[in-house]
Amino acid sequence: MRSLKWNSSHAVFVTEIDDDHKEIFEAVAQFQAALSEKPIPIGKVNDLTGHLAVRIEDHFAHEERLMRAARYGLLSWHKRCHDAARKRVARLIQRIGRGDAEAGPALVKYLSEWLPNHTRLPDKMLGAFLRNKRRTAKIVFTVATKAADSCTWLNSRGERFDPTSTASDF
Repeated sequence: MRSLKWNSSHAVFVTEIDDDHKEIFEAVAQFQAALSEKPIPIGKVNDLTGHLAVRIEDHFAHEERLMRAARYGLLSWHKRCHDAARKRVARLIQRIGRGDAEAGPALVKYLSEWLPNHTRLPDKMLGAFLRNKRRTAKIVFTVATKAADSCTWLNSRGERFDPTSTASDF
């Protein structure tokens, strides 16, 4: 089986999500490499299995927090995708824990197919939504007696801007 590697085709262009994905792809590659060693280092495989499970769960939880915070309309669908993967991965990890020699390669095969497909559609949709959401401005007005031209105007990043300019970078 070919090794799973992250590349730019998997990018969703939200740095924190892409970084998580890179870690998961690397964890799968390390797990796959350990399975190909002869004899198979059981202790190392168990450690890498645990690391992979944590990376996946942490990432899913992270994405789901981002979706809730952004009020993402497709949260329930995206979470169902995660939940299906969680169940499948958990079953395979249980089999690995019981010493099933076929479970490790089955986990690699599953993730090698599932991850690229998931990053290609659900995660790219989420990435586009989050990028667009982050470009929107939040404007807060405070009632005061100063003239507008004597006020300090700040954008959502805390940077000064001139409200009379035509630039739209809030």
